[in-house]
Amino acid sequence: MEAVASELETAVRIVGDSRTYLCMDLRFMTRAVMSMEISVSEGEGPCTFSENRLHFRSGTVLSQFKEEPNSITRQIAHMILHLVLGHSRGYRNEMDGLAEDIIVEHALDVLDSQHTATFGSEGRTYYFNRIMKRAGAPTVELIADELSRSSEWQISVYSELFSPDVHPALGTDEDVVWKEISQQMKVEIEGFSRNLGDRSSMLLEILRIRNRRRTDHRRFLRNFMTSSERVRVDPDNFDPAYYVLGLERYGNIPLIDPVEYSDVPVMEEFVIAVDTSGSTSGELVHYFMDEVYSIMEQCGMCKDTEIHVIQCDDRIRDDKVIRNREDLRGFLDGMRLRGGEGTDFRPVFQYVDGLLSERRMKRPKGLIYLTDGMGVYPGNGPDYPVAFMFVDDRYRDRSVPGWAMKVIVGRDEATQNPT
Repeated sequence: MEAVASELETAVRIVGDSRTYLCMDLRFMTRAVMSMEISVSEGEGPCTFSENRLHFRSGTVLSQFKEEPNSITRQIAHMILHLVLGHSRGYRNEMDGLAEDIIVEHALDVLDSQHTATFGSEGRTYYFNRIMKRAGAPTVELIADELSRSSEWQISVYSELFSPDVHPALGTDEDVVWKEISQQMKVEIEGFSRNLGDRSSMLLEILRIRNRRRTDHRRFLRNFMTSSERVRVDPDNFDPAYYVLGLERYGNIPLIDPVEYSDVPVMEEFVIAVDTSGSTSGELVHYFMDEVYSIMEQCGMCKDTEIHVIQCDDRIRDDKVIRNREDLRGFLDGMRLRGGEGTDFRPVFQYVDGLLSERRMKRPKGLIYLTDGMGVYPGNGPDYPVAFMFVDDRYRDRSVPGWAMKVIVGRDEATQNPT
């Protein structure tokens, strides 16, 4: 019994020291590490974790520590990064768990801190780079899709190299606390980047993807609307009882007239440019225009409502002018993308300049350019707001001129309501 007690005490001390070493090596992980309860019980078995608890088995801790002194620190960091990155929530298939392990292990290999570095990093780096050449970005979805095309032998190799833990079923709901910790960690790594150098680059890229805010497309489109005083009965400010009382007592003289003026948002003149170079799908364009239609249904129309839907690749292919809901519904029902050549953003701005100079268009409230490709930008920006909305499943950053806004969304994000 004394030997068992001594074994447990030693394992508890090793785990406690490993926790301290991790906070010393990677200070940006301190809050995440200290948020977790860490326990050790007797016996053998894999390390497991939940949303607020890490659990080790004493016999396994001692044998792993004897073989590799950094192994316990590495496992604590590995499991906490799963929680920080929102992993283990609603697997689509059996490859998701392995994809999560590959992402976390490579991030730790790149960090290469004193107490988390372990043997085998060369092999893990080699296989990670091979996977990334085809996956394109360090996301669970893309890597899992690539793994699904691998042989059983390759999967067994990846599992042996990258999977040190047992994944729990955490459910599909986002954990608010870990989401906030993830955002804080991203900020702290950016602050420590000078000290960490390139070692933080991979984890920072993963955290930026993880914490990228989903765009509310309807709210974004409303930025291009305006408020206008319109003549209409405002029932919220009109009491019919006083109105009827005036008619009854004074004949045809109402006591209080209806409030006929109200300040409401209306859709005036703006431009939606669609890149038809061959990469933007008709389904995506249809969805985006459906959002415009929904806003038109909810908001007011006016005599100045004029939406130009311009299709362009390296030249103008089509310009559909929409002035009412019927115009837009007809456009959606018969929509066909025209083009398929290279991407050049300049023709749209030249075309709009021509419409302005010919007085066929007033100054637009804004221009939204829907694209998922790289193109040639104008040298100077126009005197109206411009936003480039890039649809990119590979999560690549995009550079736009200083005079333009930039929105980057994945294809799945672009075709569902934000949460």
